[in-house]
Amino acid sequence: MSTMIHLIYNSAATHAFTDAELESLLRKARNNNAALDITGMLLYLDGCFFQVLEGPQAEVDALIETIRQDPGHTRMTIIIREPLAHRAFSEWTMGFTRLSLDDARSIDGLNDFFGSGNVLTDLDAGRAKKILTAFKHGRWRVRLVAPPPRPRADASHAPAVSSRAARARPEFSFAFQPIIDASKRQLVGYEALVRGPQQQHAADVLQRVPLGEIAAFDEDARRMAIGLAARLGLATNIHLNAVLLGRADAPETIDSTLETAARCGISADRLVLEIKQEATVTDPSALAARLREYRRKGLRISIDDFGSGHAGLALLDHYQPDMISLSMWLVRGIETHGPRQAILRGLVQTCRDLGIDIIAKGVETTEEYRWLYDEGVERFQGFLFAKPGFESLPKPLLPTALD
Repeated sequence: MSTMIHLIYNSAATHAFTDAELESLLRKARNNNAALDITGMLLYLDGCFFQVLEGPQAEVDALIETIRQDPGHTRMTIIIREPLAHRAFSEWTMGFTRLSLDDARSIDGLNDFFGSGNVLTDLDAGRAKKILTAFKHGRWRVRLVAPPPRPRADASHAPAVSSRAARARPEFSFAFQPIIDASKRQLVGYEALVRGPQQQHAADVLQRVPLGEIAAFDEDARRMAIGLAARLGLATNIHLNAVLLGRADAPETIDSTLETAARCGISADRLVLEIKQEATVTDPSALAARLREYRRKGLRISIDDFGSGHAGLALLDHYQPDMISLSMWLVRGIETHGPRQAILRGLVQTCRDLGIDIIAKGVETTEEYRWLYDEGVERFQGFLFAKPGFESLPKPLLPTALD
């Protein structure tokens, strides 16, 4: 196996790059890096570049020589080149941000450096590692923007999404909530839940995503969730939310999810793609075919929030999911609600006949848990077992402690 390295360099732009030029540079870098299994990040500040490349030694060394010949920059200096045990940017073929001087001055350990009027081309190895550390995790990492959307066959003349629009996206991170198997008395997975940098709820983040950026944000979020979970030491399944699966380019967005998982050492069969029950598509048959293709690639499919809205059992026939998660409306106070008990008993039997697993989400009391478990539900998620852990993988309370 080829030795893995990371290489950090800086350089000075030969002219002031426009947003369009930066977008073109970034698109080319991402296409090349994907083919070479290279990941990393690129900063642009005040006419200077700072880039981190990580991947197989031979490929990184060959790429840096190609970059050296690019006429768009000069005064290129390799600051660090050393072996790498684990990728820091496994979800990014090239993460990018355009920093302002105020941004740079607020990075811990660099306040005095940029406050003295220095620029990226003045960085030494110590300062470079401070930037690297800042962008490995936390609030700075979420400044790295997603790839520009892939062109669609029927939209060759559509205008590109500008860097300005990409920068308008809100900062975000993730909390992870455990999913347990009560019959096996073990942890089986975590759901990745979008959160703001101050742990704001997902709805607060999503309402600030520009309308034309929803699909790219969705794809970007899955990759970031996988990368963060891998760095935290994920050893179970990971449940990822998905929207807009009716889009013509959806297969490519799922491919990027699979590529990121592979780089992070997470096999496809540990990925569970959660689609909202109420999600609407123009062609349910096409979506069903697409879900079958995802399943052939190894992913598992779950219908989320099952039992809410107007859709019902027909979804189990159309999409043939591997699992469903129950709406909290069905779960809440189930032990005392006769009509919902009848609905749940019928649903449990239907899913048992179809080989579909059920996850009861939002379980908060031992009474809810015991009624559901006695009726055949085996997988659970909720505050009774563990609250979501912000940028952490909390250990759940297992049923042995509830018996």
